[in-house]
Amino acid sequence: MRSVVWLVLVVGACGVSSSIRAAESTSAQDRAVLDGALRLAGRHLYGHLPLELASELPPRLSLGAEAWTVFDEKGRGTRAFVYTNSRTFRCASVPGRDQARCQLKLASVIVHEAWHLQHGRDEGGAYDAQLIFLQMTEAWATFQLNRAAAVTLNEVRRAKARTLSLEVLDAPPAP
Repeated sequence: MRSVVWLVLVVGACGVSSSIRAAESTSAQDRAVLDGALRLAGRHLYGHLPLELASELPPRLSLGAEAWTVFDEKGRGTRAFVYTNSRTFRCASVPGRDQARCQLKLASVIVHEAWHLQHGRDEGGAYDAQLIFLQMTEAWATFQLNRAAAVTLNEVRRAKARTLSLEVLDAPPAP
């Protein structure tokens, strides 16, 4: 199995046009969900980024993907997409007891993709940025445990461990 980093590279080479077409047909409700997540993440930090909504996953991206970044030939992030049919995005769209947790997780996904746009492909660094955001959110909850942040922190830690273990499996042997 290819690592997520490799999948992102493939997306950059093969899946951009379908993602852009999908982004053009997003609904006002989906844009409102993205705006809410940007407010949580910090619109002043992330509102200017080339971030678009997509209702379809590129062909070779994992079915569990929530967002992805497209890179140019020099490895620089050029655009990030948020998948509107992901479990997290759909949950953030529906009023209910889990909506706040899902909005927070979506905000952390934006932080993750923003890291890629600003710093490159390194998944470890992107997950670290995402975890720091969630830890700060938890701390900001007026010194009370923010349940949504705690649950999402654990989810992101598991995703980071899974992704980095795949990178190790795909790494060429040491000389």
